[in-house]
Amino acid sequence: MIYFVSPNGCDNAPGTINAPWKTIEIAVNKVSAGDILYFRGGDYILTEAVQFKKSGTPSKPIIYSAYENEVPVLYAQNINFYQERDKYPFGVNTGAVFLYQVEHIRLIGVHLKNSTGHGIAVRDSNSIIVDRCNVHNTFCPGISLWDTHCTGTVCHNNKVIGNTVTKATTWDMLPDGMIRGHEPPHEAISIAGACYFEVAYNTVYDCDKEGIDVKEVSHHGVVHHNHVHHCDRQGLYADAWFGPLTNVDFCHNVVHDCKGAGIVVAVEQGYCVSDMKIYNNTVYDNWGTGILFGIFGQDKMRYRIDVFNNIVKRNGHGGPNFPKGDYFWITGGLCLLSAQTSDCNIYNNIFEDNKGFDIGYDGPRFMENSKEGHDITDVLKEKRIKIFDNLILTTGELPQYPIKTNYENSTLYGL
Repeated sequence: MIYFVSPNGCDNAPGTINAPWKTIEIAVNKVSAGDILYFRGGDYILTEAVQFKKSGTPSKPIIYSAYENEVPVLYAQNINFYQERDKYPFGVNTGAVFLYQVEHIRLIGVHLKNSTGHGIAVRDSNSIIVDRCNVHNTFCPGISLWDTHCTGTVCHNNKVIGNTVTKATTWDMLPDGMIRGHEPPHEAISIAGACYFEVAYNTVYDCDKEGIDVKEVSHHGVVHHNHVHHCDRQGLYADAWFGPLTNVDFCHNVVHDCKGAGIVVAVEQGYCVSDMKIYNNTVYDNWGTGILFGIFGQDKMRYRIDVFNNIVKRNGHGGPNFPKGDYFWITGGLCLLSAQTSDCNIYNNIFEDNKGFDIGYDGPRFMENSKEGHDITDVLKEKRIKIFDNLILTTGELPQYPIKTNYENSTLYGL
């Protein structure tokens, strides 16, 4: 069956194109497996979260879609996810559009604005596709995939495709009554403990923290063909927490003009990051390092990571008003800042005009436990880190080494 909802509808109507329902919060749960619910264009003022409670099946998914070329815009500013925690037990980690413990749903072309929690949140749900939606101005992520219990098993086979996320993780949407802390929660697109996922062809910009973060115990996913720019921290981030983060690829993305690094691999509170490929990305004009093996958090092991066929250009120079000649706190083209790294291949990349160095490592950390008489070549061999066949295009003055960063007792040397 095909149904319709419209700002000009009536909830007692039959839900046809000529007599649509009015309230999205009610309409979404009047449909069943195999049905399509079209959202007519116009403004919908939400008084509660749109919570999807029905599932489709593999052969009969439920489709919720903007109608033809119309633009339905859902405004969520009247919902306070912090003060209404009795109603929303996940608090600010509830989505204004919330898919919880459901399966086989496709959400297409919806615009959502002004959430005091997440924008579109997929939690403990499977075979969900969030397709060509637009999310703006959220306190938490614009879009998220989440495994509540951090098992890496109950949020699988989901796709986030072709969406636009702007002004996510902003203090502008701090819920009334909530005390402002160190930072807003999470990232513009957060993938937390999801598995067998795809995040592709999304545009993320003007967000107040990281762009796309694959974190916690996520595994077997791919982040590709996204455009991330003008975010206040890292553009793309891999961040293990609670356990291992494994088998995730970042490829064919464009990342530029972020105030942190372009692409970061870190192990903040997890066991390790392993079996990752970073390839065919274009990373340029980021304030910090182009590709960074970071030391954030507990700085645990990264291994079996291949970095190849990337273009890394003009990174590490800081912002437009950063003092000329100084080094930004994370700088360079590719930086092995963490020595907790092994079994990596860095090859066939193109580096040009990155601040200070194009490929570098942290000397004191790498050499700390080295054998007497060993140099960095020996240490890299012991760690099975291979750096080969990279093209370095040098412009301007040659870098001067060693390069001091703001990390205490940390010195970077060029390779």
